[in-house]
Amino acid sequence: MTLPPHAREPDKTDYLIALAVGVCALAAYVRTLAPDVLYGDSAEFQTLAYTLGITHSTGYPIYLLLARLLGFLPVGSPAWRVNLLSALSAAVTLSNVFLLARYLTRSRIGALLGSVALGLSYTFWAQAVIAEVYTPALAFLSASVLLLWRWHSAPLEHKRALLFAALLAGLGLGVHAFVVLVAPAAVAFVVWTLWVRRATWPQWRQCLAVACLGLALGVGLYLLASFAIDVHDPPSSFYRVMLYPSRSIWGLEAADMDTPFERWVLTVTGRQWQDAMFPGGSGFLWDGLMNYGERLWTQEFSPLILAGALLGLAVMLCTTPQLGGFVLLAFVTMLFFILNYEPPDKYIFYLPTYVLIAVALGTGVGFPLEWAQRHLAARQRLYLPLYLLAVALLGWMIVQPYGASRWQALRAGAATFVQEDYAYPLADLEEPRLTAHWQLKQLPDHALLIAEWRALYTMYYLAHVEGERPDITIMEASPHGGEGLVADTLIQVLEDAMQEGRPVFADRVYGNLRDHFRVLPASGGQWYRFSLPKTD
Repeated sequence: MTLPPHAREPDKTDYLIALAVGVCALAAYVRTLAPDVLYGDSAEFQTLAYTLGITHSTGYPIYLLLARLLGFLPVGSPAWRVNLLSALSAAVTLSNVFLLARYLTRSRIGALLGSVALGLSYTFWAQAVIAEVYTPALAFLSASVLLLWRWHSAPLEHKRALLFAALLAGLGLGVHAFVVLVAPAAVAFVVWTLWVRRATWPQWRQCLAVACLGLALGVGLYLLASFAIDVHDPPSSFYRVMLYPSRSIWGLEAADMDTPFERWVLTVTGRQWQDAMFPGGSGFLWDGLMNYGERLWTQEFSPLILAGALLGLAVMLCTTPQLGGFVLLAFVTMLFFILNYEPPDKYIFYLPTYVLIAVALGTGVGFPLEWAQRHLAARQRLYLPLYLLAVALLGWMIVQPYGASRWQALRAGAATFVQEDYAYPLADLEEPRLTAHWQLKQLPDHALLIAEWRALYTMYYLAHVEGERPDITIMEASPHGGEGLVADTLIQVLEDAMQEGRPVFADRVYGNLRDHFRVLPASGGQWYRFSLPKTD
């Protein structure tokens, strides 16, 4: 069986198709977009995009600035506009996947079906309709790889593509840190390309200088955005909501975070999440790999789709070994680091590997279509019906597993297939706003509130972005590592507030609060109010 020759670089028609892919995807995701403010991390992003404060690790300053730009659109609520960034980014990612697959297959239909499979996959769609950093990070990552592959097609003529690939990679650090996971494969790809093309030393120097310049510009802009947002430092900043008041949980002193650089280091390194990084040995890694595989074929892609992706990997390794080697190395290195990280929402971190699977699938699906075109085109009577039959079967293979539930979501105007309601309460999408509004109404002027993470920023959004209660201060009661207890440093903050005459409340009685305060249910039954114990 003859393998297809090297596919050419995408042309103008391909870019028009990619645009159509993006527009159709955007329409689907906007149709099912979360309509308003959400819970958890999503509410944090919806708040801090407007108040411009540091978020939870790793800070995400470039994401916040992009969300803030969309915030100027005169449509929807401010929260909806931040959700829109995820939908736009998902659409860009799918366009990029189509173009990446076109470097590996001559079949436009194959490349298109690879994009469709990713667009229909559970986690990708679920993240495309809420305020989150993951689809924006995928847009940066896929665009960076696309530019890198364009440079590879003509390294000496397309040095500008290498510059922008590195620039996007550097900027991507301010969207989500998993963009950097492609770095080992990218560096090896650049070096291998120059070696295989027998570049002279001046050519090596020029290309490496361009790459370093682009990376330096991207990282520089990311750092500039980080420090500018740190200087702004609104009350809603994650630093003031959690990291500084609860610093004793991680053995930190105030002096450990009194400069912008120290705060940046703490944010980027994720001090509160370091116990989740490389938590186990080979047994842990093996269990993680099994869980990843189960997730793939039960919720993201069907076994037939994964078989098509494996075929595509074999095809690209045979026909375009440099591009195929890049895909394989990027997949392995990404997966290694992701499997050795154990956050509560680990399944979302698999997303970068899904992009590579979709590219491989486009190649695998394109292979039989190319074969049919080469071997049956001369037989006019057989070619067209057999080719259309093959397209229909392959399309059915891609769409059938999850098409019905996605169509139901489009008809309902909400992502009804999503099972997790932590951030996105499908049963009542108005719940976050109505609940937070009612909760804020119960609080007196200038109250200080400690609350759990899920509802905290929903209240902050209404209080500070929409201006319902700008006098209210809210802090996280017991962050990760607190084991349900309130940090000693936060206890001190509460005591100081009471001595100043500020009313102090909590959403529930945390484990050690009665050791320090008198606790009484507040009027309305929503909050608990604290006071200093009486002294003799």
